Amino acid sequence: MADPVADDLPVRLDGVVKRYGGRTVLDGVSLDVMPGVTGLVGPNGAGKSTLVRAILGLVRLAAGSVRVFGIDPAREPRRVRALVGVVPEDECSVPGLSGVEMVRYAARLCGLPGTESLRRAHEVLDWCDAGQERYRPVETLSVGTRQKVAFAAAIVHDPRIVILDEPTNGLDPLERRAMLGRLVTLARHHGKTVFVSTHVLPDVQSICDRVVVLARGRVRLAGTIETLTRLDTALHRLEGDGPLDDLARLLTARGVAARTIPLDPSGAGRAVLLDPPPPDRIGVVWEAARDAGVVIRSLGPATKPLEEVFVGALRDAEIDCRSGQEAIHAAP
Repeated sequence: MADPVADDLPVRLDGVVKRYGGRTVLDGVSLDVMPGVTGLVGPNGAGKSTLVRAILGLVRLAAGSVRVFGIDPAREPRRVRALVGVVPEDECSVPGLSGVEMVRYAARLCGLPGTESLRRAHEVLDWCDAGQERYRPVETLSVGTRQKVAFAAAIVHDPRIVILDEPTNGLDPLERRAMLGRLVTLARHHGKTVFVSTHVLPDVQSICDRVVVLARGRVRLAGTIETLTRLDTALHRLEGDGPLDDLARLLTARGVAARTIPLDPSGAGRAVLLDPPPPDRIGVVWEAARDAGVVIRSLGPATKPLEEVFVGALRDAEIDCRSGQEAIHAAP
């Protein structure tokens, strides 16, 4: 199924504009999707699904260009779709077909011959841990098994890019973890580019190398998780079990400024934020933890929660929108 490509960059969007009637859904989107796992996040109505359709050449653009490995999906949609596997958010199964028949059908659509398509269907369903459920009609399958079938159908032709729209919707915690693990395996062990559109920030933070924040049709932030969540100061964060407030007081008394902070907005967990001691005094931290009765689980450079970065980007988008509206009203 290999197809010669014109460029090594998986996806490039340059000044993409898409309108539905008088509403602008994508407003000058420029974006490079790099190898690895990239998360596309944004509120409902941000334009995430439209951006995915633009990559596939399924919508006509008002302006701008899209390239998938250097290929224009508007001019050569079949060639692009041979390079891409898609797991859409909406149900895309054919009632009456079994799970394995669905995956085999997807393989045939991609050009695999009959025997090879059946072999590949079973191979990818085994990898997705579909079990004997694959022989049941798709409409009778659980949400988790239907998602496995949809995922298997997306990768049965061995695409170079896998695009998933809300891949963990409706999955229980174990199925969700398994799905995320498969995405990481595809990227890191099979060299695939994985592009995940989702609103579940913990999923993004746990598996993605890069993240793109889309709001009001524009890219508000794009970069690596490490870069976007890095604090301006060289503070460290300590997580552990035990009386962390006591530990913070002990550290401060022993010359290492420290305070406790919530781990998330709900305040369910806490951590200690501290100035990193010089290398010859690092033992002070461990001694204070022992004296306070705290078991240290992790100690490293402090970062901002991805949720804080996301909310800040949305706030900036709102400010930009209001400024634009005020400018329009003020114009003569």
